[in-house]
Amino acid sequence: MSDDQQNNWPYPGSRWWKFDFHTHTPASLDTSAWQKAKNTPDEVTPEKWLLKYMAAGIDCVAVTDHNCGAWIDKLKSAYDEMRQQANEGAAPDGFRELTLFPGVEISVNGGFHLLAILDPNATTSDIDSLIGAVEYKGTKGDSDGVTRAGPAQVMQSVLDAGGIPIPAHSDQDKGLLRVNPGTHESVLDANTVRQVMDIEELLAVEWVDTALPMPECVNRDADHLARVLGSDCHSFQGNGVPGSRYTWIKMANPSLEGLRLALLDGNGVSVRRSDEGDFEPFETPAHFVTGIEIESARFMGNGNPECLNFTPFCNALVGGRGTGKSTVVHALRLAYRRDEDLRRLREDAEPHQRFTSFAKPVRGRYGDGALRDNTEIRVNLSKEGVKHRLRWRQGGQGVVVEEQDAKGNWGETGSQAVTPERFPIRLFSQGQIAAMAGESRQSLLNVIDEGAGVGDLHRAFEDLKRTYFAQRAKMRELDGRLLGYPELERKLAELRRKLAAFAQSHHSKVLRAHQRALRQRREAETTFDQLKALPARIDSVAREIQIDDWPDGIFDAKQDMDILGWRGEVERVLSEAKDALSKVSQSLEQQVKVLSKDSRLAEWLKRVEQAKVDYESLQSKLEKQGVADPQAFGRLVQERQQLEDQLKQLNELRVKRTDLESENLSHWNRVVDARKAITSARREFVRTTLANNSFVRMEVVGFGFEARSIERDLREMLECQDDRFEGDILRETEGEEPGGLAFDLAQAEDRSRENILENVKKRLIEPDNGFGGHFQNYLRKKLEKPEFADRVRCWFPDDDLRIEYSRGGDGSNWSTITQGSQGQRSAALLAFLLAFGSEPLVLDQPEDDLDNHLIYDLIVSQIRENKLRRQLIIVTHNPNVVVNGDAEMVHALEFGGGQCRVEEQGALQEVAVREEVCRVMEGGREAFSRRWKRLGRGG
Repeated sequence: MSDDQQNNWPYPGSRWWKFDFHTHTPASLDTSAWQKAKNTPDEVTPEKWLLKYMAAGIDCVAVTDHNCGAWIDKLKSAYDEMRQQANEGAAPDGFRELTLFPGVEISVNGGFHLLAILDPNATTSDIDSLIGAVEYKGTKGDSDGVTRAGPAQVMQSVLDAGGIPIPAHSDQDKGLLRVNPGTHESVLDANTVRQVMDIEELLAVEWVDTALPMPECVNRDADHLARVLGSDCHSFQGNGVPGSRYTWIKMANPSLEGLRLALLDGNGVSVRRSDEGDFEPFETPAHFVTGIEIESARFMGNGNPECLNFTPFCNALVGGRGTGKSTVVHALRLAYRRDEDLRRLREDAEPHQRFTSFAKPVRGRYGDGALRDNTEIRVNLSKEGVKHRLRWRQGGQGVVVEEQDAKGNWGETGSQAVTPERFPIRLFSQGQIAAMAGESRQSLLNVIDEGAGVGDLHRAFEDLKRTYFAQRAKMRELDGRLLGYPELERKLAELRRKLAAFAQSHHSKVLRAHQRALRQRREAETTFDQLKALPARIDSVAREIQIDDWPDGIFDAKQDMDILGWRGEVERVLSEAKDALSKVSQSLEQQVKVLSKDSRLAEWLKRVEQAKVDYESLQSKLEKQGVADPQAFGRLVQERQQLEDQLKQLNELRVKRTDLESENLSHWNRVVDARKAITSARREFVRTTLANNSFVRMEVVGFGFEARSIERDLREMLECQDDRFEGDILRETEGEEPGGLAFDLAQAEDRSRENILENVKKRLIEPDNGFGGHFQNYLRKKLEKPEFADRVRCWFPDDDLRIEYSRGGDGSNWSTITQGSQGQRSAALLAFLLAFGSEPLVLDQPEDDLDNHLIYDLIVSQIRENKLRRQLIIVTHNPNVVVNGDAEMVHALEFGGGQCRVEEQGALQEVAVREEVCRVMEGGREAFSRRWKRLGRGG
């Protein structure tokens, strides 16, 4: 986390502030180094003191000198002057915003120290009044005395002053809760300790060493207290310097009210200690929505665009019905082009119908539709640190995707694609969740596929199928060309018999020599042609020896010298290989030229030419003697040569066909493996995601188990999506025995499912009398196109999900989800959807149909866990979701004057926002009371 991130946090709502709860100034007399430096060049001035805390990145500092507040006004005056200089453009070096919380460390009668933190507007006078109220009798700035008032009275005086009491370094010397070494026994009187701990308004203790135990007398009572950390700085050297120990506090803005509410929330919610390790308060998700603008919709943004800005963490949209909350969700769905998610549901599903009704331009005063022809939706988002904007207009006009440059200007991106991979988001309404738990489980499978990254496996499966289809088509082409093979063999055999008659004559020697010479010449010429072509082939191989260049900017010339040096060695090795091949090519070309003039070749050519001369002489003699038809002999020899050439080509095709068939069989196995890989990836994702989940468990069933779902897949493949052939595809008529192909597959046991599927495919490709006549005729008509059989072979019903839920939500008493109530089904699916993912998650009224205990046990706990890794935007009517889910940003919407608008927006710590939540949400005050039951005031 950089100081720039911390200082320039651009997002609305609650954020984390670096808070030092315990500091000292030279007003504390035990700051020996500072006391010695007085009236020297090293004297600590208010300005130097402030700049030390600014340099440490502290946002809020409680000034808690021993029993005095002498430096409060000095520090505030110095800070105001520094800030004035900053406003005038002449800020002191190292200046940054800092909030001072006036306070004091009181030495309490009973033997412990107490931090009292007051409102930032408090002054030295207010601290003096508090010291007087508790009747401190020692030296101001020192701890040489204690209060005359007892512990309970001191605590009450701090509260009466509007302050927050926090026992200082409670586990250390002068601490309220320190124990004797090696025991759980309180050092202080147990009654004194309990007297303080029983005060309801006590919210926190300063605790230095988390390994130390609480006193046994208050151990249980102290569990609810926030354990904060301060530097207890007494000098700028050693361990307790500014920034050495601090506490992250989540507030909208630094204020005593915000601090009080954060302490009420406690550790892990709104309080995080600096010694907790790898906590990154300003780390944001890779993808999140920064805001949405809706312009010129029917009920929102008419006149001026309605703008909602979001925090990267948890956002809540609240308001009565009809105030535009779901409009924002629908607008996000349109901008992200995620309406396809709803189209995967059944057309009569309520979420699909609602969105369809919304996402069309209104026609007439009373027509359906929430959009107008000039409606525009703009969604600003951060994508891996780069600002983008998605735009949606009716009819898809104009630029869709824009990117912001360093100067803040928007420009069109090279790619205008809006895909889930490029701009991930999840949007779910309660109705959509309920539908996925019922008959729209395919939509849930799509969610699983996106979460598991199965897209590449799907694409690989489709690519393999396309290659399989292409191979099958090529095999059929070769089969067509090989149809004339038997007739060609017959003709060649007949010619050979005729020529054999000539060979049996006294001229057979000449004929055989001529035939042999012709064949030799043909083979020799083929060899020589191949030799002449080899150098060019070697050159071609040399040209292909290369590797892709690395894009500019990925590797640094200095930092990455090692890998860049390795890359150079790779290129050298490849260059040497290319040179070597080039030399081989040149050498071979020269040797071929030499071989073409070889004396042995010349001797052989003489024999071939002599055979030709002898043959021509024989022809002439035969013609003169009239022994046979010399023209017929020549023509037969020529025809035989042509037929032999054709047969050679067909034999090559037969080999190619055999090889292709073998390759196709191997490729078919890859198709099957690719389809199984999809199921395996889904299973592994579900298994990992739901490990130890106490609400829901799922099983991915390969190729499905529900007859109706299989029927839909099968009819889509067969292109008969009506009700025809019920008896053959799926027979579920009342009073008849069920049956059909889909039924057979649904009833198959897991271990035999693949065999049953292959049998179903075989029957579809080779229709038998087990089918009705009409279905047989339909299949045979389809099979007239051989591609249909290929499609059948590559058909696999989609997987399905067996979903079970825990009736008690505690991991026991599991039942199939179809037996659950609407609320139980929704809870089970919601538990799954909240269990994975880092992309923005938009939930529209997820609490509908859920019991109150499920809302808290499931939604609230999951919200708190989810927002640590992803952005949440939640539309809700339930105040518990907002309040106990600890939403960092709340938008309260209202309807008036024909338009939906944001009435209030901000963090829950802001009084106006809390009041609006209480006004519009039934049970809002009770929700705040349950969360902040110890607040006592301002809740």
